[in-house]
Amino acid sequence: MNTIDTLTRLADRQAFREGLHAALQRSARAGTQMALVLINLDGFQSINDQHGQDGGDTLLREIAQRLQNLARASELVARLGADEFGIVCEQVAAPAMLSALAERIQTALRAPVVIGGEQVPVTASIGIVCGGDADVADELLRYATATVQAARSAGGDSWQFFNPQVHQRALQRMDLAHGLQLALERDEMSPRFQPIVEAGSGHIVGAELLLRWFPQQGEISPAEFIPIAEASGAVIAIGAWVFRQACLAERDWHQRWNDAAPYVSVNVSVRQLDDPGLADSFEAILRDTGADPRRLLLEITESMLMDDIDAKLRVLDRLSGMGLRIAMDDFGTGYSSLSQLARLPVDVLKIDRSFIVDIANSGESRAVVEVVIGLGRALGMKLVAEGVETADQQLELCGYGCDLIQGYYFYKPLTAAQLVKAMEEQAASGEQVPANELYFLLYVSEAVAPLSGAKLEQLLTRTRVNNANAGITGCLLYEDGHFMQILEGERGRVQETFERIRVSALHTGVRVVMQGPARRRMFTHWSMLLVDSTAARRHGPDFKDWRPDPMRFDEIARDARVCYAFITACVPDVKH
Repeated sequence: MNTIDTLTRLADRQAFREGLHAALQRSARAGTQMALVLINLDGFQSINDQHGQDGGDTLLREIAQRLQNLARASELVARLGADEFGIVCEQVAAPAMLSALAERIQTALRAPVVIGGEQVPVTASIGIVCGGDADVADELLRYATATVQAARSAGGDSWQFFNPQVHQRALQRMDLAHGLQLALERDEMSPRFQPIVEAGSGHIVGAELLLRWFPQQGEISPAEFIPIAEASGAVIAIGAWVFRQACLAERDWHQRWNDAAPYVSVNVSVRQLDDPGLADSFEAILRDTGADPRRLLLEITESMLMDDIDAKLRVLDRLSGMGLRIAMDDFGTGYSSLSQLARLPVDVLKIDRSFIVDIANSGESRAVVEVVIGLGRALGMKLVAEGVETADQQLELCGYGCDLIQGYYFYKPLTAAQLVKAMEEQAASGEQVPANELYFLLYVSEAVAPLSGAKLEQLLTRTRVNNANAGITGCLLYEDGHFMQILEGERGRVQETFERIRVSALHTGVRVVMQGPARRRMFTHWSMLLVDSTAARRHGPDFKDWRPDPMRFDEIARDARVCYAFITACVPDVKH
């Protein structure tokens, strides 16, 4: 019987099991320690897809040679199948020997392998099990497999020793992976649709399809099963099923509401994007269902583009060429450069919820959102904010010109029937959810007495905290005993803040120059600027030697347009 792997010339799986069994027996008789080291290459399938089977074979032969060179002459090295290798170590004096071996394996494998003239990086996930953890070879292999999976779940390119808790978690993951393979056959998957609405009106214009899994033991969270589907490869079949559900929903909704029907947004995982058959699969589903690709949006994440962006760009270009629209999900949390973003056929940017949660109170979050929206506008993209849960968050997003909103403030994920009901109620009532009104107020006044630097610093510190808590942004200017200030925020809070300011003993002659609804915020924080007429504080010429009679704030404010232009021109100078 052949006990040699023909590709690598290492021992094959059967020879390895026999050698492992013999090593366990020798270890037990001699009272010595033995161990099993299991090695799985990270991302081998992607390398095989990219370079073909010949390239994959070249890689495996090179890895086999490196492992053979690392092992002692008495140690058994084998290829167990696909990209899995094993080493049986006998007469292990201390765990440190195994740690050192794992480190040497990692270092050796990290050296790129040349395939077709190209240097291909390689990493591995390594599991180490000592013989005392099991008396049977097959059980030892199972423990090692669980430990490798734990190392891979931690991000790969790492090694771990076996422990029972890791093994139990791995068994659970294996059960879920097996269940996922049968989930579609058992009709356990179900779509949910979270509406996407116009930022100002709350009018439903789209919906993101979210997958739910209901096996016999009860619903399992997507946060738990999606990573397992990715790792096991089940996401390919599941992703095709999800896309078909999106297409069927699009056809149903279009027949019901014609051009008023919501578009359908669906997530595409990195494993799907690396699948060479993805575009063909989606094209066939579009053909079978008759769905309108222009009303389907594929969501990808920034982090998906870190590896081999050119290959992914070719896939995205083909999908876009089929009429499908592309959205970049969780924008702002990944690593894509502006040059990459400009190359991609992206129609929509989705602002990550991590920037939305504090937007009502954090100037930093507002600044990020403002920049992302400005970038999207410059590139001709639509903007969708995720995770909107409060009226204040909606107000801020409207204030910065965000197009669309998605989150629990408007709708939780709905069944298909519930979404149809929400759309019909919207059509019947014609009512739209009113947005909180963004408001501004601009006033001028005169200080009762000149304010020292210390007094101004106290005013700045106190007011900055109070206005941040109230969600007020804007700017206070002080020059030659005169104040000019603009306040921005929710109408009630702006008016309440101004009432406190109006009765302050610090100033007199308070005069409102203009107030009313604002289309957007001009400032991301509230700040104070001391205008020094003797020095060049703003960008531009140095006016310190120019000494005609300066115009005071109350004189500038005689023309509301000039006053507004003056204070908003201070935006670049405001120190946040």
